[in-house]
Amino acid sequence: MRIILFTGKGGVGKTSVSAATAVRCSDLGYKTIVMSTDPAHSLGDSFNMEIGDKPKRLKEDLFGLEIDVHEELSRNWGKIQSFIKKNLVAVAKFNDLVAEEFAVFPGMEELFSLLRLKGFHDKGEYDVALLDCSPTASTMRMLSFPDIAGWYMEKFFHIERRIMKMVRPVLNPMIEVELPNDEVYGTIEVLYQNIDGVKEILCDDKVSSMRLVMNPEKMVYKESQRAYSYLNLFGFPVDAVVVNRVFPPEAGHYLRKWNDIQSKYLKEIEESFSPLPILRSSFREVEMVGMERLREMARELYGDRDPTEVFVSERPVKLTQHNGSCCLSLHLPTANEKDLELSMYKNELIIRLGSYKRNVLLPRAIADRKLVKAAFEGKRLNITFGGRKDGEGR
Repeated sequence: MRIILFTGKGGVGKTSVSAATAVRCSDLGYKTIVMSTDPAHSLGDSFNMEIGDKPKRLKEDLFGLEIDVHEELSRNWGKIQSFIKKNLVAVAKFNDLVAEEFAVFPGMEELFSLLRLKGFHDKGEYDVALLDCSPTASTMRMLSFPDIAGWYMEKFFHIERRIMKMVRPVLNPMIEVELPNDEVYGTIEVLYQNIDGVKEILCDDKVSSMRLVMNPEKMVYKESQRAYSYLNLFGFPVDAVVVNRVFPPEAGHYLRKWNDIQSKYLKEIEESFSPLPILRSSFREVEMVGMERLREMARELYGDRDPTEVFVSERPVKLTQHNGSCCLSLHLPTANEKDLELSMYKNELIIRLGSYKRNVLLPRAIADRKLVKAAFEGKRLNITFGGRKDGEGR
């Protein structure tokens, strides 16, 4: 199954681009499902149809789905949510509604939406799945969650579970807080396995691609640059950029300044995101609603190209060996060197890029080597590891 995710700043037209791509894929004969992971669904508005939380046939070979986040939370987080809520009510004296909200962490609604995607992938129900993602910040949080969960499972989970098994019978009668039981830990373990499976699918550049949707404006373009670096940092392949709402040259006197502004940023976008293809869609005088208008938008975006094609297959993370040294290479084409910090602790490489941090658990081949140097070469950050290190230090 081919998977394409569309993300970008709120309001740039991700839903229209996702819907237009879905129409084009189904016209080419692919059995296609287009899904919205944004809690503020507008996918049905694009098709001018009601779409619910079950796959609905929109036309031949095309299905739509708007995820019900409450249902997904109940299915995947219900037992853990009930445990947290019970303690918040008993100890912190929260009322039921507030406790229920506090028991759901930011980004989890979108994350659990991805588990539906994994289900479709595992069953092979569709040829193509297209995801209309929430705005950039929520998408970054959603996609980085498997790394955070993996770090917790690796470092603490099994130790914590064994300790709790020993102390629970002694402490439970003595304290107000109810300690987590095996059912809660079992749910966490199953959830992590499913989430980890999602990341494996989304990082496979033969299966999945991210496509960045933006408008040719400074704030939108700059946010997209940052998103591109973060996606590469976490190993998610990006194969195209979609520039939406481009004013045509004949837009008239009133929009002449906007034409000049957009021309400037279109040039910068092409320079910054090369070699990614830049797919363009014009600003239109009517709303992009309904099959025919979406089909027209898709024709402009893709021309004769098949939208399911992997346009660029640059791997975000590479590991190579040369003359006894190992090099971990990260594709960070729009990163600013001054925003980057690196450190090591034991078998972890800690990378900070702006406000985002990634803990990379290093493979055995380089985990016990010294970090020799890190330097940008072109659009890649190359981190070189030399001989074995004597101590653990930093």
